[in-house]
Amino acid sequence: MNSTADQLVGDYVKRLRRELAGLPRERRRELEQEISEHIAEGRVTLSAQNEAEIRTLLDHIGEPAEIAAEARERFGVQAKKSGWKEVGALVLLPIGGVILPVLGWFIGVALLWISDAWSTRDKLIGTLVVPGGLLLPLSLGVFGTGASGCSTVVGTECPPDSGGSVAWQIALLVVLFVVPLVTTVYLAQRRRPVAAAA
Repeated sequence: MNSTADQLVGDYVKRLRRELAGLPRERRRELEQEISEHIAEGRVTLSAQNEAEIRTLLDHIGEPAEIAAEARERFGVQAKKSGWKEVGALVLLPIGGVILPVLGWFIGVALLWISDAWSTRDKLIGTLVVPGGLLLPLSLGVFGTGASGCSTVVGTECPPDSGGSVAWQIALLVVLFVVPLVTTVYLAQRRRPVAAAA
């Protein structure tokens, strides 16, 4: 088997699985199996297992989002737009710790974990990538050490700054500031529809 073809099929099945996440588990399994069988049958009839042929086959089967929308309609499951939990998580994860020190971020994490809009992997990323959101970089920027990276104590002097430590501190602050924002954008893009009974 062609590794490129297998990769394309694997990516398609992953996208399908993500789109079907709001369906009941049994319906999801049935549909995934049905589509996998269609792909396997289609691959047998192909003259070549190259990228172009596989893409044509997958296009013929349909876009995962369209298949999932049709399945929700067929099984009487309606996709809800993101609710207050999802919006609250997306707001409180980056800035909750700033608005309501420390506690705000924990509330954002709790909303993230009780929502069905994200996979466990996405929830772990939202929780573990720069815990506290923007509280840490803002605290370091406002209350951190001086520009030279040392604090003066009566009777002691700071060594002269080499210039490099300031650049590293600024780079660290920029990274700590940007990463929570990138994580929030990632979670907003990965958010999937939450199922509600019709």
